[in-house]
Amino acid sequence: VLSADHGGPDTPGYLQSKGIPSAYIDPSAWEKDAAIARIKAKFKIKGKLIEQYSHPYVYLSDDADQGSDEGNRLLERAVASELQNMQGVRLAVSSRDLAENKVVNGPIHRAVLNNFYAPRSGDVYVVFEPNWFINDFDGLHVAATHGSPWTYDTHVPIVFVGRDIEEQQIMRKIYTVDVAKTLSTLVDIKAPSGAFGEVLFEVFE
Repeated sequence: VLSADHGGPDTPGYLQSKGIPSAYIDPSAWEKDAAIARIKAKFKIKGKLIEQYSHPYVYLSDDADQGSDEGNRLLERAVASELQNMQGVRLAVSSRDLAENKVVNGPIHRAVLNNFYAPRSGDVYVVFEPNWFINDFDGLHVAATHGSPWTYDTHVPIVFVGRDIEEQQIMRKIYTVDVAKTLSTLVDIKAPSGAFGEVLFEVFE
């Protein structure tokens, strides 16, 4: 079985040649000084507000700690609100709101929740506009990055090859989590206890 962890989106240069809005983003070039000053004044922060930005998360500094969970939630929401005014940003969400599912029940928020893991995630999750990418990523110049909730980033190949598997293309919507249950059924064993998804019946036809 061959698959992938993300899709292969078209680059902004190609999309622009077809008249589709797209661009590369450089968060370090955002005009954010005024926004940072507003937040620091409102929350009485003396030192640094932001420790780092590591896509797709903003990490707040220890200097910004408000001393309570609710205080930090309000701070995260304030940072998220300011981020949504930055060019190329579609959505920014407090990690505390994600952890407690205090977000809109929509497809983008659900996709963000699926990517959220509290022990390793930052303080504010940032979603760019469709077809907007960072191309300076961990010191490398890349054509596109992954981790967005948009369809082009979640459309991945799943290829089964083997004896008695007929050649065919499946156009219905399936999921990578279907692979474990399908393979378990193929070799006639129980699926792993943490397996989700459904058996891909086409493999057996």
